[in-house]
Amino acid sequence: MMKDEDKGMILNRFIENCEMLKIDQSIWEKATKTFHKLNADGVLSSEADDWLCCAIYSELQQTKMKDMRQEEDTTTRSDNDFEPWEKKTRSKSWNISLTQLLRSFNINITKFLKRMEHWNWIAQSSEVFQQEINDLERRLGITLLLQQHYKRIFNKLYVLPSTAESRAHYQMLYEFGWLLFLVVRNELPSFATSNIVNGCQVLVCTLELVYVNALEVHKSDVINTSFVGVPPKWSSNNFDTDMLLKYSALDAICGLIPELPVKGARIMKNAFFHKAVMGLFMDQRLLGNDRAMRELVKDGILEVNLTSLNRSYAVLVSDISEIDERILLKPTTYSWNEKLALRETEKRTKENEADRKIISLLTNATQRDNLTKLLTDGLPQSLPVYIGGTLGKEATNRLEKSLREMCDRLERNSPLNQDTAECRFNLFRGLYYVLLDKIVGAELRRRPSIKIAQMLKQLQRTFNATLIACCLELVLHIFGTDETQTKFPWVLKCFSIDAYDFQKIIELVVRHESGLLTRDLIKHLQEIETQCVTKLIWQKSSQLWRYVDSAGLPRFKDVQSSLGQENVRFASGSVPICLRKFYNVANQRLTYFCKCLSLVTSYTQIWHIFEHSIIVHGKELLQQRHLEQLLICAIYLWGRKSQLRITFSDIIQQYRRQPHADSAIYRAVYCADGRPTTDIISFYNRVYIPLMADYAVALQCGQSDAAKETAATSRPLQELNGNNNKRCLKINIIVSPAAMPRICMANDCKAKIISEREATPKNLKRAHSNDELGHPVSSKRPNILRRRTTFL
Repeated sequence: MMKDEDKGMILNRFIENCEMLKIDQSIWEKATKTFHKLNADGVLSSEADDWLCCAIYSELQQTKMKDMRQEEDTTTRSDNDFEPWEKKTRSKSWNISLTQLLRSFNINITKFLKRMEHWNWIAQSSEVFQQEINDLERRLGITLLLQQHYKRIFNKLYVLPSTAESRAHYQMLYEFGWLLFLVVRNELPSFATSNIVNGCQVLVCTLELVYVNALEVHKSDVINTSFVGVPPKWSSNNFDTDMLLKYSALDAICGLIPELPVKGARIMKNAFFHKAVMGLFMDQRLLGNDRAMRELVKDGILEVNLTSLNRSYAVLVSDISEIDERILLKPTTYSWNEKLALRETEKRTKENEADRKIISLLTNATQRDNLTKLLTDGLPQSLPVYIGGTLGKEATNRLEKSLREMCDRLERNSPLNQDTAECRFNLFRGLYYVLLDKIVGAELRRRPSIKIAQMLKQLQRTFNATLIACCLELVLHIFGTDETQTKFPWVLKCFSIDAYDFQKIIELVVRHESGLLTRDLIKHLQEIETQCVTKLIWQKSSQLWRYVDSAGLPRFKDVQSSLGQENVRFASGSVPICLRKFYNVANQRLTYFCKCLSLVTSYTQIWHIFEHSIIVHGKELLQQRHLEQLLICAIYLWGRKSQLRITFSDIIQQYRRQPHADSAIYRAVYCADGRPTTDIISFYNRVYIPLMADYAVALQCGQSDAAKETAATSRPLQELNGNNNKRCLKINIIVSPAAMPRICMANDCKAKIISEREATPKNLKRAHSNDELGHPVSSKRPNILRRRTTFL
């Protein structure tokens, strides 16, 4: 019998393993109860860790069967909602591979299978459960035999080169071939892989596909030129690689397994293997020439495909019934691999200690979550191999130099000390490498025929600088509560980056981050993107004015058209995308104002006024100003024209209730160069009204008139408040707010486009500000919320 101390240590170790694997507490508690019940006589005490592993495995299998039965009875979500390779990705405890479980409990698969036979006997498990173990043992035996064939054939097809770079390519080919075999085998029907003969046929087809693709790298030093399957004149300078499009080495590779008939391998290739690989191309799990099944290896695509297949296979084996057969790739033959792995492990251990130290310095829980997420996924400190190899040493050195220069600028311009700045640099550099890998990989999936070097050259310096700055902004945000001086847009000033260029990279990062960033970091990116399109891109120095000065700013309707049509008008195709974001934010914020101020029926006319201020007087009204300033003025102007009792104070009070509200929006409005900023009322009287009054007087919109007629028969205006929630008066009666009118995009509105500056009708002006009445300007800013409006 075990001592109480030993029992406590074993139980604690068991709980730690379960928590590390994120197994639900209810499951491991059931497993411990079952173990104690079966160990009543102390028979299992000598190998308690092994038996507890069997207990938790049994509970996970039973939980899986129960969940699967429930899913069959539930029709709330169909399988069509999932991609084929994502159907197993559910938040359940049994979504871990058996390999992960055994690794955590430090037990090998052979020993585990023997233990499970005994466990099933003493636990009197069902026949279905016992058959699961038998099938697992049989599949493992087949896979081990196929792995032996794979190693032997691979060593016949390839040779281990002497240079480090070529050895890395050799190792990636080795991993890619085995991984492709595993993924394809999972795509095939069970009868096609249920025995050793069919398994060998699929293995040979996979090896042949990878081999012919490897031949496309002309004069590659990993190819064994003495193998009979090498094409004639492959080593010569005038070898035409196009002939490999229809080349097959299947017969030669089949000859390496004398007992395997060539005819059966051909049938497997044509009937099953070809379709399975095409499915991988269609799902974008493989990149290359999908018609000929070529270009899987050359031009740096190998690492992209290897990463993609690893991700796909990880999902496929995220099941307690599955063995992660990638463990058979563990290098045992070559000592250099062992040394490399040992060195990498030591390096990672040191990095983990440093990571824990950084995380411990953060006091805010959200900050810790943000940083832990990044560090858990792992941040590399060098370019992905396929990108670095494609760029070449010189271009890679230039990139590293630019990263170091940006770090130096960070140290010079920020209040951070050298050690803190270096820490931030290591974090954002690793984040930059990860995001660059994801963006380039996504672009290659979208356009498989493009060359990486050509694509990276097309991206130019602006892309690199903005991506680096974006990564730095994310890192600074994580430590933001302690470093208020470095809040956005400080990073733009530090690196002299234009806001128009910067907002373009944000969409790319959010689209391709693939779970790397936390929800808080994504929200932060969206907030600074909004800050860019509402204010920063309208600064006088913005690059945007270079593109719109000649063409003028477009209407909302114009930027909703296809990209192909947009590019006809603008030299830069990104301008319509940027302005589409701008108009979408304007729509959201005007909708908020109209609902809070009970101006829903006036939404269309106010939008027309706002849009006119953009497309006709954009440079005069929007430059150096903020989107919200024009919205406030447009609302007030419409209220004056319609003789509504609405004041600037009413509008500003609603504005101040928004989370992004800033008093500078209505207290410090740009007036003109060389003049001090003024309040929103002075701007309205001096600048806005002279340009917009005549248009507002002439404005008529049929869509808005129809909306008014509908509203008149529905209900009176609501009181001024921001809470337009649904209210249940009785059980079966629900009153909800009126639906917002759609933006009018008709061409027959009777709104006169007036661009010349004419006299302003007196009754549309707001009462004069203090400095307009001839009084000396006070250094104290006026409280415009207390100033009354005079209606004439």
